[in-house]
Amino acid sequence: MKQFRKCIWLFSLLAIAALVLSGCGDSTSENEGELTAVNEQGEEVSLLNKERATILFHFTEVG
Repeated sequence: MKQFRKCIWLFSLLAIAALVLSGCGDSTSENEGELTAVNEQGEEVSLLNKERATILFHFTEVG
């Protein structure tokens, strides 16, 4: 029974490590992972562009 528990722990740790490493991988494309929003003209605007400031309004329904 102890051997079975050790095996379960080992597989669990390997699965967690695989998930963490896949989430921390580098992107091969520049646009991958870029935050964009659609403006009132229907154009995509980058939220990470440091040369052009973007103001983002988020409205929630109250009441």
